[in-house]
Parts: sequence; structure tokens; C-alpha cells
Amino acid sequence: MNCHDVRETLEGYIAGDLADREASEVARHLDACPACAAAYEETRLLVAELKDLSGAFRPVPLDAAAFVSPAASPERRPRRRSWRPAWVLAAAVLLVVLAGAVAVATVPSVARTVPLPVGAQLNDLQQQNELMLEQTRAMEERVRTLEERIKSLTGDDVNVVPTSEQEIPDEVTMAVQQVVIQFIKAQYAGDLQRLKELSTPALDARIDERPEDYLRDNAGTVSFAQMTDVGIDENGLYLTFVRLSDTKVFSDSQYQENFAVEKSGDRYLVEYMETDA
Repeated sequence: MNCHDVRETLEGYIAGDLADREASEVARHLDACPACAAAYEETRLLVAELKDLSGAFRPVPLDAAAFVSPAASPERRPRRRSWRPAWVLAAAVLLVVLAGAVAVATVPSVARTVPLPVGAQLNDLQQQNELMLEQTRAMEERVRTLEERIKSLTGDDVNVVPTSEQEIPDEVTMAVQQVVIQFIKAQYAGDLQRLKELSTPALDARIDERPEDYLRDNAGTVSFAQMTDVGIDENGLYLTFVRLSDTKVFSDSQYQENFAVEKSGDRYLVEYMETDA
């Protein structure tokens, strides 16, 4: 047997699941090959660790005869097999999956280098875990940056909620959020002209028709409570939602304004704004 063949059979060798002749060939190879002997020792330790962790699991032997009709002939009756070697490998695979789901750190680090199915699974789980942690850290840092940016524009500690999975450049996100914040401030200042400057021609016309739907100059001072990150819809409009409160109308609660923003040349303009209580 060569090194590849031996390493493919190490788990079965450790579990005692090989035929006598095959087990003897593996043993002879391990005696003569230090590299495979080291791989054997690492695998043996790994299986021992996983078997120790399986103490909480108590497999109940099932009577195969219970699943066979009484009328079945003896020739068709399932043949009983010893489940001891199979249990060792099944417990190992089950615990690998459980350990990966809870924390890859519960498995010895040496197992990640074992060039066998168990080692490969552990290595994949570890890589996935590290990738998820890296993505989480990147998202947390991005949210902190956006929150600091919005605070500099509003004066409030605004909680940014990451709701979009789209890759929107940070400079676009900040430009969209900036025009939205300026729009809201103009609403509360009763600055109709500024609202129209920040709007597309379509919204400009709607403001002319019903300015009372957009002005908040009788509601006191606005506070920004929460803001989503920016997404983009099928029409290329940038979407974001803002939770607000004020000192008069919504002094004891919050309401929400939903925005769609359009890029026009080098400017970002509000295409529509809707209010949710």
C-alpha cells in the first residue's frame, strides 16, 4: 500500500473496521513510514477526543427483527451486524457537525491538518467560521463609520440598521443619507424653497400641490432615532428609512419617513418621501 491508500483507510484502521489482511498491510506501512505514522497518531487522538465528547449520547441498539414482517422468509430477513465500529465513525461525524455549528474551537487544532475526511471537514468549518467572523467585523466597522457620519450631520446618536445585502459604495450611502437628512431638516424648518432644491422635478410638483404633506414646521425640534443603510431598487433608486421623533407631535413616540433618492448628474435628489406612523 502507498501513503495515499494508507491515509484513506486510517479511520477504518483505528475503528477496527478493516479486514485482517488490509489491517496488516496498514500496520506494516506505518512501521516503515514516519509521515504516515504521524498522521495515524493525529487521527487516533482526534477520534479519541470525539469519542470522549460523545459520552452524552447513548445509542440504543435496535432489534432488526422488529422491522421485518413475521411472514418474511429467513432468506430475506436482514442480517445482524456489529454496530461498534460503525458507531465510532458515526459519533465522530455527528460530533464534527455539532462542534462546527457551536464552535470549531471545541476540536483540537491538530485535527485541521489531518489529510482525511474528518480533518478536511474540520478545516472547511474553520475557514467558514473565520470568513463569517471577518464579514461580521467588517459590517460592524462600516455601521460605526456611518453612525459617526450621521451624528456629525444631525447631532444625534443615530442607530444605523443594516437592512441591505447589496454592495453600495460607502460614498454613495453617505451622499444619499446626507440629502435625506437635509430634506428632513428643511421640513422642520418650514423651508419650502430648500425642500424643492433637494427634490426631483416630479417631487417638486407634488410639493407645490400639497406642501402640508411635507412641511413639519409646527412640530418643534426633530430628533433622529434610527436610520437604515442604503439599498437600491429595480429602477435604480436608492432607498433608506428614517425613524424620527419631535418635541410636539411625536413627543412620546416615533414615526418613519421612507425615502427614494435619484442620482441626477453629480447630485442626489429626493424622488419621493412617504410617511409611516
